[in-house]
Amino acid sequence: PLAVLGRAAAGLKLENLPQEVVQRAKQRVLDTVGCLVAGYEAGIADEIRSFVAAQGGSAEATLLPGGQKTTASLAVLAHATYIHGLELSDAAPRGTVHPGNEIVPTALALAETRRLGGAAVIPAVVAGYEVEIRFGRAVFPSAFYRGWWTPGIFGGIGSAVTAGHMLGLDARGLDSTIGIVLNLLPSAAARANEEGESIKWLIGGQSCASGVLAAEMAARGVKGQREIVKGWLSVIADDVHEDRLTEGVTGNGAFSQWELLSGILTKHYATVGPLTASLDATFDLITRNNISADDIKEIHVDAMRRTAIFNTLHPQNEIAARASLPYCLAVAVCKKDPSSLLGPAFRKEFLQDKAIQAAAEKVRITENEDYERQYPARSLARVTITLRNGKSFTQEDDRSARGRYLTPTDEDIEHKFRLIAKPVLGAAKTDKVIALVRKL
Repeated sequence: PLAVLGRAAAGLKLENLPQEVVQRAKQRVLDTVGCLVAGYEAGIADEIRSFVAAQGGSAEATLLPGGQKTTASLAVLAHATYIHGLELSDAAPRGTVHPGNEIVPTALALAETRRLGGAAVIPAVVAGYEVEIRFGRAVFPSAFYRGWWTPGIFGGIGSAVTAGHMLGLDARGLDSTIGIVLNLLPSAAARANEEGESIKWLIGGQSCASGVLAAEMAARGVKGQREIVKGWLSVIADDVHEDRLTEGVTGNGAFSQWELLSGILTKHYATVGPLTASLDATFDLITRNNISADDIKEIHVDAMRRTAIFNTLHPQNEIAARASLPYCLAVAVCKKDPSSLLGPAFRKEFLQDKAIQAAAEKVRITENEDYERQYPARSLARVTITLRNGKSFTQEDDRSARGRYLTPTDEDIEHKFRLIAKPVLGAAKTDKVIALVRKL
């Protein structure tokens, strides 16, 4: 499979990509840059910048937001760290991964280092998405339920393939890059997400930097293990589907199926993805029926297992809050503002808000096996809000049926980018970034 994937990734050029794939790749770049802006001062951004500054190194790539120069490897370490803990960058439900976290920072840093433009960036981004998601799919859903934090484990694969493509590696070089990075990937545990420790931020940065290291070593002649795949996958998961690694790829390396067109999820809440349907249904119910938090006796969520596990009642920090369905629903009913869940809801003053804590106590969650079986084709939840006066209101929601998530327009992506970037960059610079990405 590594030989097939190496040939397929190496063969991607801007001129042989379908126009829709190019469009989706540009959307992924802009969406991830927005998440990078959101992460400038979030999580452990200060700590990772301090580390990078202490390392020195060649002035190859720009460290944002200050503009200092550092090595490409250190730049991607920092930028992917900024993004990973936000829970705001894209997701690929078919593989339980967040590809943009590591792929886009890698492409942009190496484009700057090697003085390359959009004609190099776009196919390298596509290559990273196509290979990383296929690895995630090969162990879906077993690896996630076995307790791995799969976006951390697999992010390095996307970074490695993207870096190798930017470095101009041939098919054997990219094959070797994958064989190297599989041995370097972090053993990222899901508890880093559930317990909310700040290590979660670093998982993304380290995974991204491991990918760049793998590609740089392959470029210098280091050989990756070709026979690693079967044994490696069986360590990660109990249920392995090796055939998915090359599904939609012909033996000579041509793509007949594109993961970029098969359901990349754009996130509009800075929470773990499985909470989305419940949040959408709740916002619809409280808006349509003019419900206030004080009116509510109970919020019952009937959901997939992958939603129900995020059940921490009173999270103690922002990482845990982003992975708490009771907390996020409580924010929704107390604040009635979806944009609060782009970031403000995870500040200390929200976490300590007594009204939000009281509302979280009203949430009851049950697992729905039928909903779980339908995932990822459908991402379902049913929310029932029962009021103190005895009335109740119910809505079933399917995230997959809302276009802004899986089939966003350019306007959808640009709207999200402006919400995030304009307060930080100002209107003029925000518009300039959008224009630059359109012309990649």
